[in-house]
Amino acid sequence: MSTNSDAALQKPKSSLLNFLMQVLRSMSMPLLAVATAFVLGGLVIWAVSGSLLSVFQAYQGMIQGAFIQQRGFSESLVATIPYIFLSLAVAIGFKSGLFNIGVEGQFDIGAIVGAFVGQAFHNLPAIIHLPLTLLCAALGGAIWAAIPGFLKARTGAHEVITTIMMNYISFRLTEYLVNLLKDPLSSAVQTPPSAQSAWVWSLSSIPQRIQDPLNALGVAIFLTFLAFLLARWIIGSTNLKERLKSVGQKRLACLGFALVIGLFVFFVLPALSKVYWPFNDPYDRLHIGLFLAILASILVYWLLWKTTLGFELRTVGANPNAARYAGVNITRNIVVAMAISGALAGFAGAIEVLGVSSCHCQQVFYSSGYGFDAIAIALLAKNDPFGILAAAFLFGAMRNGADVMELNSGVSKYIISLIQALALLFVAAPAIIRTVFRIKEKQQTKAEVLQTAGREEKK
Repeated sequence: MSTNSDAALQKPKSSLLNFLMQVLRSMSMPLLAVATAFVLGGLVIWAVSGSLLSVFQAYQGMIQGAFIQQRGFSESLVATIPYIFLSLAVAIGFKSGLFNIGVEGQFDIGAIVGAFVGQAFHNLPAIIHLPLTLLCAALGGAIWAAIPGFLKARTGAHEVITTIMMNYISFRLTEYLVNLLKDPLSSAVQTPPSAQSAWVWSLSSIPQRIQDPLNALGVAIFLTFLAFLLARWIIGSTNLKERLKSVGQKRLACLGFALVIGLFVFFVLPALSKVYWPFNDPYDRLHIGLFLAILASILVYWLLWKTTLGFELRTVGANPNAARYAGVNITRNIVVAMAISGALAGFAGAIEVLGVSSCHCQQVFYSSGYGFDAIAIALLAKNDPFGILAAAFLFGAMRNGADVMELNSGVSKYIISLIQALALLFVAAPAIIRTVFRIKEKQQTKAEVLQTAGREEKK
């Protein structure tokens, strides 16, 4: 005989609510770790400067530089974009049991490939040139990362050693190629500027860009595809799934929604953007890479948790011996994991060169440092694709606000690195946070016990 409480426990919750609760639970410890790191960072500033006022001035300057000053928030987002791509690249490696330290080098390879393809063609429409450039950059990063993946799978060479070595090779190779392709019209050592059709669009330039019917068509096709996928997800996770019983009805609803979005973008948006567009600052560098980065997070989540390939990658990462016993091709999955990781890094490199660089070209001695910070971001977010969005924004805001912090308070901007290191330490050692805040280990609830028991019975 079941009680009301048992019935309540057994009552299924909506998938969206379960997802949000899972995200909040998974992010609680990282948030406490970051807060503790800022507190200890403040104590260090106080001890070094000898003034408590310096702590408030430093953090006030950081917040002002990252959010309040003109274009501060958008510049924080600009810094966030490569962090997202590179952290996702690192996270895929971690989930597959691989420590890809080579994302910085793969980023550089993607940048130089993007710069080359961007300036190699001058008569292609943007609907072809921009996707071609980004895909070639991703392919370059994928091939570069697949090399240590192949060595790991075939010879057992540790990927930490090989990716570090590949980093230095990529740095010197990039410098050589930039000198080889040097723009004869420039006094600086840099590649020729990319054709405008290969530029990653800034948000402020979108109204002008989509006046071209081909560009508007490309945007409409892309958003139509996304709208179709969004409609499928909405129908599958809401009551509409029960109302639309036949497959034909569901498909028709998805196609109808996607078609409406596509027609609106192609026919209405160009005219509407002339009348009103929220991003009207021509000097704002925020670009469409932000939306591509968010889309990449969704795709990585889908890949890892909703596909057979993702299941195999996670299985190889969790227990290679068990995966081999189950018939999983270890060699293929290691190479594929590294290739996907490198593709994301290469994609980020091209976006940085074609969307942020003022000359839309690759310069010599170009080193971003994004790749090494991305390792810390992935660890801080516990390799969760959506957690990476928040952690990457935190690092991007701190990176952007560091200079104003130093100007306002006189505190070295490198204190940011200390705070990031402390946050990473506390995430890596959660027992410290649990002890400080007296947080007990999570206990299984009655519902979880019943669910586990049900799974055992099915076995």
